[in-house]
Amino acid sequence: MRVAVRRGWVGRAVLLAALLSGCGGAEVPPGATSGPSGAASTAPGVDGEADVERVFTEGELKAALPPAEVLGRGAEVTRTDLGLFGRYGGGEWTSCAAGNGPRVEMRGFEGASAQQTVRLAGAAENSRVVTVQLVSMSAGRAERYLEVRHRLNQACPDVTVDTEAAPVQEHHEAREIAGLGDAALLESTRRTGGDEYDGTPSYAVHVRVGGVLAIVTSGGDKETSITLAARATERVRAELYGVDGAADGASG
Repeated sequence: MRVAVRRGWVGRAVLLAALLSGCGGAEVPPGATSGPSGAASTAPGVDGEADVERVFTEGELKAALPPAEVLGRGAEVTRTDLGLFGRYGGGEWTSCAAGNGPRVEMRGFEGASAQQTVRLAGAAENSRVVTVQLVSMSAGRAERYLEVRHRLNQACPDVTVDTEAAPVQEHHEAREIAGLGDAALLESTRRTGGDEYDGTPSYAVHVRVGGVLAIVTSGGDKETSITLAARATERVRAELYGVDGAADGASG
């Protein structure tokens, strides 16, 4: 009987001390917190603890989305949508022939989804609005999703995008985030060229917790993306898998 999905390219057994010192070459969650105490947290996943074939409904995912108070003082959830998986952007890939295989495979990932739009208080104007999305599928499919996204970013680091004014360059990078969920990926996208684009990056964090993907986009604020992804991860653990979000991920 299958009892656990393999760990993939990010392991859970990462010492918190190593994370804080930046060892291992992975991106460290610099602003991740486990609640009002502000204690640093690795926001672990649930591999080996949960049914890898279990899936959740849109209603269950909606109930597991972080409430406004979890997202920071003064945050406001302005909109909640169901069934929007795959519509959160993530770059233009069609001009990159090397990414055709991963791009086609990306279309095959399906699952129930709940997404909320959040307006943060005190954030920079270009990163005031963020989205938090939860998607459910089997753990094996969720793991494969992250692998394919990672491969797509590696295959197409630079692509040309046609705009109304003139073609611009879109630059992609994906880095693993150690200790966040069962596996996690930080994506950055920059556009350069023309009079409109100055290369300012935008960020998205993709976290797998068992068979649930938590996807956070926050414009140009990397630390906010990682922090909210950690909080969403703890909500998924507690609300969907029944695992205390702070049980083995807090320190302080």
